[in-house]
Amino acid sequence: MKISFDVDGVLTTKQGMALARRKITEGERVYIVTARRESQRVYDIATELGIPRLRVYFTGGEDKWKTIRRLGIDVHYDNNPEQIDKINQNTKGRGELVSYD
Repeated sequence: MKISFDVDGVLTTKQGMALARRKITEGERVYIVTARRESQRVYDIATELGIPRLRVYFTGGEDKWKTIRRLGIDVHYDNNPEQIDKINQNTKGRGELVSYD
């Protein structure tokens, strides 16, 4: 299964990193899809998790659903309800809303 994670509010939290590590350990193919512009900080998070740079996608502020659909992502974890709704409406994948403090 292809799984993707947002960065801000998801992979910037201990809980989000733990979930990503668990999915990787379970053998899932994990991606990062963020609305950020390209940044070394995101690549550093990917490196820490063992995610290849080729599986890191920056939308530059655009909605993520287009990238999710193009990649054939099955599940995307995000803390933005609007992005989750758009993913669920416009892709075959499932957006999962997460809320970490």
